[in-house]
Amino acid sequence: MLWVDCDTYFGPNRRRGESCLRLIERRRANCAAPPPPLSTALRQLRLRVLEARGVGVSAFVDRVQGTAALAELQDEPEAACELKNLRATLDRTCLDDVRQHIYASLDRAHALTRAA
Repeated sequence: MLWVDCDTYFGPNRRRGESCLRLIERRRANCAAPPPPLSTALRQLRLRVLEARGVGVSAFVDRVQGTAALAELQDEPEAACELKNLRATLDRTCLDDVRQHIYASLDRAHALTRAA
């Protein structure tokens, strides 16, 4: 399975094939590559916590969802569950600054991985 990591999307490649002609293609370059290790994705997610404030929370939640999918793909169900719980919490909260909660949840997810 190929993985896409760009500014607007982080997750599995949704393109069906290379020979498919699409008239309204938003992604010009093929950014698909093998999926990164989960530890790398968690570190990258930690770097984006600073942007997870106010309107930036929705982009961060999308990135958390992609990282949870990556954890499931790499057979890390406990870390995936922790990331899904973080996503649900971020969806429910109305607080402006939830970064301390995010850091604690990412620490737990990293501790739950077998390669930690």
